[in-house]
Amino acid sequence: MAQLDASVASELSRPLRGLVSFVLVLVIGASVLKLRRGYVDESTDAILNSPATAIIYGVAGYVIVGVVSLYGATTFARHSVAGGALVRTAILIGSVLVLGLTAFGFLVVGTLLTDVLRSRRPWYGVLIGASLSAVSWVLFSAVGSIASSLAIAAFGIGGAARVWIHSERTVETELDGR
Repeated sequence: MAQLDASVASELSRPLRGLVSFVLVLVIGASVLKLRRGYVDESTDAILNSPATAIIYGVAGYVIVGVVSLYGATTFARHSVAGGALVRTAILIGSVLVLGLTAFGFLVVGTLLTDVLRSRRPWYGVLIGASLSAVSWVLFSAVGSIASSLAIAAFGIGGAARVWIHSERTVETELDGR
């Protein structure tokens, strides 16, 4: 298995990084809309219900994915399973999950902007989200782009993360806590 050099992304020109980001968000966002449009609407509504906490829960979502991925990679590494191939696979799966979360976050932010400005249009939202991601890669350095992309996407996934984290809180569990 060939190893991917992390510096490849930073060696690309800013416009090319913006184009790659635009295409990734567009493809992943369109796939999510095609398969689970209702989830995008639920996530957008969840942000509207509690926008002040969205970024905190979004960061928590990233931390959960990171911890699970790191746990898997270190477990495979500790046991020397399959000569390191499973370690690289765990890292790759974690990276894909982070990319997917980020694209979903941009989709939700774009959809939220269409909802605030006019009427909710998720298909326009995916274009707006992809454009936001591209602009961050064109305007900022690689580190600044990653930071701004994660902040915007964390806000976008924050509503869904909040709902997921608190999904076990039912009326019965709240009444039993008295």
